[in-house]
Amino acid sequence: MSRSFSSSTQHIYLLLGLLLIAGCVAPDKKIPSLNNGNSQLGMASWYGPSFHGKPSASGEPFDMWALTAAHRTLPFGTWVQVTKVETGKRVTVRINDRGPFIKGRIIDLSYGAARELAMIAEGTADVRLTIVSLPNSSISSRVPSRFWVQAGAFRTLREAMTLRERLARQYDHVRVQTVNLPSGEWHRVQVGTFPSKQTAQAAARTLQNDFGGTPLILISN
Repeated sequence: MSRSFSSSTQHIYLLLGLLLIAGCVAPDKKIPSLNNGNSQLGMASWYGPSFHGKPSASGEPFDMWALTAAHRTLPFGTWVQVTKVETGKRVTVRINDRGPFIKGRIIDLSYGAARELAMIAEGTADVRLTIVSLPNSSISSRVPSRFWVQAGAFRTLREAMTLRERLARQYDHVRVQTVNLPSGEWHRVQVGTFPSKQTAQAAARTLQNDFGGTPLILISN
């Protein structure tokens, strides 16, 4: 009788121990997936110079100055509004890469997008993601047009970065886009963004007076 009681007690203790261990190693609460119409809270990080010009997961060259981002699951071409929880600052980015691959992080922003949120120095920030539009979706909300002014285009990245540094002393948002054309690789220096064509034209006139050349007005969503 005592032997039977001891055996049963051992089994109970063993079961309790297994349950306790299972509770200790249970995974963190799963971050909700991001679908059209809902939001996702989590941590954002950013990536930049060491990846500039290299192919992203979508196949297009990564431009550290463009407003793009990496997400694990959203289709390429999805536009997402990223809001920094602490300050309320917002930026709208286009998904063109995969990542981040560090636990707890939900989006990897380009350097340019991270600058919009003022999170370069801190490296990471708590953010809220909201889908603005999905690719090829007739029910998606429209992404407002944004205007950029191209101040110059150069064969070498060094020339482009030299102009970018000069422009950055006067303008908050300056990017370098690298494109491959039949004539070769070009590095385009652009200032933005402007809410209307009229404000972009005014900026183009100022750029021409201050830096010369023939600035071009570009429109993007």
